[in-house]
Amino acid sequence: MSDESMTINNLTADIVSDYLREHPDFFEQHPDVLRDLKISHVGDGAVSLVERQVAVLRERNSELRRRFDALISTAEQNETLLAATQEVIAAIAERGAQEDIATLFCGLIQKRFSVELVAFHWRSSDGDDAALSVAAHLLANKSASSGPLRSHELHALFGEEHPEGSAALATLTMRSGDTAIIAVGSTDATRYGIADGTLFLEYLARVIGSLSINQRED
Repeated sequence: MSDESMTINNLTADIVSDYLREHPDFFEQHPDVLRDLKISHVGDGAVSLVERQVAVLRERNSELRRRFDALISTAEQNETLLAATQEVIAAIAERGAQEDIATLFCGLIQKRFSVELVAFHWRSSDGDDAALSVAAHLLANKSASSGPLRSHELHALFGEEHPEGSAALATLTMRSGDTAIIAVGSTDATRYGIADGTLFLEYLARVIGSLSINQRED
């Protein structure tokens, strides 16, 4: 028999009682134990274990409620984003001309998503070399990326003069084979973090790229 088994077998009610008296804050330190106890209510003028159990359960319910509310809030935000995304896609699909996409994209994104900065850069002979170079560095062979920007990167992508900023960007590939960089940004360096998702921006790029749109003329 192990020492642990012998110790458990040697425990008595008196030993447990003495331990609890010597450690009156035991249930404060281990509130999870209260949920597993069966205790009759005894009114002795002090806070009983039953009352403490009720308090623990209330705290647990409050935490569950906070988590539930957070899930609902996230779902509502995602629904709003999806509706805005669908509107942008529908508007671009209706125009049907590739040369209109850049202007239309920037206007719609800024209006429907209330973002501070928007950019659309074609990868072509008449493209902005500085912007494309910065985008290539930030993407690093990935289809999308997000994170803080230095002053020259912010200026190259958005034409914005500011000491720092942040952005999320993605690669857009049209059915014609033409490619572009789409980006949303902010002069707040923490607005688009490295760990932030680029799901909706990638979704926009993928769907817009799949549309049947007349090829642009360089």
